[in-house]
Amino acid sequence: MNYTQMPWGRLFYLTAWHQIDKFFIQQPQSILDIGCGFGITSNEFALRGNSVTGIEPTTNMIEIAKQNGQSVHYICNSYENVAKNIGSYDWIFCHNILEYVNEPKQFIRLISDCQNENGFLSLIAHNPAAKVMKKAILNKDPESALASIGNEKEYSGIIQTDITTYTYHQLTSWLCESGYDIVGYFGIHNVYGYIADNDVKQNEEWHNKTIQLEFELGHQSPYRDIAIFTHIIAKKRSSIHF
Repeated sequence: MNYTQMPWGRLFYLTAWHQIDKFFIQQPQSILDIGCGFGITSNEFALRGNSVTGIEPTTNMIEIAKQNGQSVHYICNSYENVAKNIGSYDWIFCHNILEYVNEPKQFIRLISDCQNENGFLSLIAHNPAAKVMKKAILNKDPESALASIGNEKEYSGIIQTDITTYTYHQLTSWLCESGYDIVGYFGIHNVYGYIADNDVKQNEEWHNKTIQLEFELGHQSPYRDIAIFTHIIAKKRSSIHF
């Protein structure tokens, strides 16, 4: 759980929740957290009084999540296996999951099938523009940065596997085709991810000031356009009855 406990992990979650809260008007809500991992977001929203279901196929992650969130209904399985029998929800969280699925467009359709009308989807994904920026700025490797332009594949050092990144245009196109309207567009780690000095990030005063900066930058272009993570809030359209 090292990443989630480090300042950059804490900042990720605080920023994501801050952006979700702009649309999370009524409570309690029914929430489905797809790929919930250690249950950090599931447990946070359950503590607020919401009815939360978390899905995670990795057994050890689910066990840790259960220890910290007894009020959450955790399911150890893949979303694809249970999507047809899991019901429908007011809110669905899909955070850094599309990068690992084989058919992201179809995956979003499966999400839509479990979304209540006028419900909200919080979708977070790695930004392909950021991988180019990081190679050039942090790694000081212009050759690698040039080669990565337009290349969807990227290696994630955090989880040590290849991921596939998608542009904002791709994500929003798939969402609209699956019955969603885009109501929020944000960035997470807008400038934070380009700061190489990890020692300063351990300073609590500096960290708190940076949180406020990131909150403000996250809803503005051009900062959100180059953020490490793209965060989209989409609202499920109502069916038209004749």
